[in-house]
Amino acid sequence: MRQWIGVTVVAVGIAGAAIIVPPLILPDHEPVAPSLSPSFNPPASAFQPGASPSFAPVAIQAEDPDNKLTGGASAVSCSTCRGGKRVRYMCADCTLVVRFTLPSAGARTVTVYYESDGDRSLKVRVNGGAARTFPASGPDWTVPQSFRFTAELPAGTVELTLYNDSAPAPDLDEIVVG
Repeated sequence: MRQWIGVTVVAVGIAGAAIIVPPLILPDHEPVAPSLSPSFNPPASAFQPGASPSFAPVAIQAEDPDNKLTGGASAVSCSTCRGGKRVRYMCADCTLVVRFTLPSAGARTVTVYYESDGDRSLKVRVNGGAARTFPASGPDWTVPQSFRFTAELPAGTVELTLYNDSAPAPDLDEIVVG
């Protein structure tokens, strides 16, 4: 009989805990499965030292008319691109200059979305500073790819220059600063 009393006490304790504890450990919203599409881009700025917690990511389409294209680079339609277009013909004397404004300075993650038909590379210069070179490869011109890097960006107007002065670069789709 004592055995059943012990089991009953344990069962009542578990039932009580099931009523009280779940509200403390369950989220206050329905869980959302992460998207596996190329457009899923969780903001990384919340985890970076020096980044403002209220900073909202800035997304700039490569084909935005406020950007500056040089050489033979031009915007073309692209059904697999985030904005419906991309900048292609990024030859050795072509550049894409992207301008945007940041409300505060800090370490930011810059994500470059592109498409490529093999191994290429892309140089990125921030506000006329020294260029950094990044590998950019892809299986063909219809599969979106991306790479990320961290840069200390100032408050105010920022200018990113994307190019490859020694070989053709990948086609450029979007730049996201998070």
